[in-house]
Amino acid sequence: MRRLLLGAACLGAAAGCRIEDRTPAGTRRDEVAVQNVLARYTRGLDRRDWDQVRSLFWRNGTYSGPLISRSSGNPVSIDSALRVFTSTLGGHQPSTFQVRSLRTDLRQEGDVAAAWITLRRSTPVAGDGVVERDWVEHVVLRRIGSSWRILSVAGSSAPRGSLRDPG
Repeated sequence: MRRLLLGAACLGAAAGCRIEDRTPAGTRRDEVAVQNVLARYTRGLDRRDWDQVRSLFWRNGTYSGPLISRSSGNPVSIDSALRVFTSTLGGHQPSTFQVRSLRTDLRQEGDVAAAWITLRRSTPVAGDGVVERDWVEHVVLRRIGSSWRILSVAGSSAPRGSLRDPG
């Protein structure tokens, strides 16, 4: 009797479960193109190549994130953001910090794609130390014709370790 009840409970639980398919709705070619834009964006930030970063955005692209203080929740045009980046993070001289992409999660539906990128900025400090800061950016991209470009970037800083260590 006990086995019968256990079997009925398992069967009932299995009938109530459904598998979600979160496969991106774009083509493999679209995914490669979007990943390429995201990689060029990250490399541009790392090298402080603001011209390259700008070339990845559509004309009215926006930025809101931790690289510009007080911009979270208040997007600014990418041109305004790049002026701030140039004055606070520097121009084309060798970097005093490194930016690298740790993880990318991509979704696409037709001509719109969204990606969540976890980035880490490593900054050398006096005495052979390094300060690392993580942040997450939500990047929205749009395809017009055959070109994928960034519409907006919204980011927020994440306390060190919180992305891997809950609580």
